[in-house]
Amino acid sequence: MASRKVSMYGISRIDDYLYRTHAWRVSLCRRGKRYVRNFADKKYGGKSKALRSAKQFRDELLDKYPPLTRKEFSMSPRQNNKSGITGVYCYPKKYWLKDGTEKECWYWEANWPLGPGESARARFSVNQYGEDIARHMAIRAREEGMKKVEGFFWASEKAVHRTKEKGRQRSPGMDRRSRSAKASSRIA
Repeated sequence: MASRKVSMYGISRIDDYLYRTHAWRVSLCRRGKRYVRNFADKKYGGKSKALRSAKQFRDELLDKYPPLTRKEFSMSPRQNNKSGITGVYCYPKKYWLKDGTEKECWYWEANWPLGPGESARARFSVNQYGEDIARHMAIRAREEGMKKVEGFFWASEKAVHRTKEKGRQRSPGMDRRSRSAKASSRIA
């Protein structure tokens, strides 16, 4: 099932009987730009030929516009960034004293990705280091953490897997197994 998901990365099927639209659609987004093209069954001589053309187009797009690396994604500026440095921000942390008084401590914090679904952070107190030094320490921690970031952005992992698979050839035994599996599924 996983190999089917990889082979169909960026490709979806359109079967609209009301408007008589039957096609494969390639839709990829790269660095903020969306690339979309439909491959109609009628125009390409059937469903399988349209799919073959769609995969070829998709592969050309992926070769021309590779997926974002984790480092590129992590360094891209966000709209809600107020510090001017991606992954570095300042925030208050509230706490209450025993007498019920509310206090607030400000921190500069740096975040960077580690692995899929994991991230690291370093926090520096403005009270302890002062505004400028805490900010500088957070920026430095972010820079050091980003030096270790490798791999591709999680949403692009299927595309990366597809490009790795593209170079491999199937062994003859693999084809026999897939044919026998299809035959046994027809019998059952």
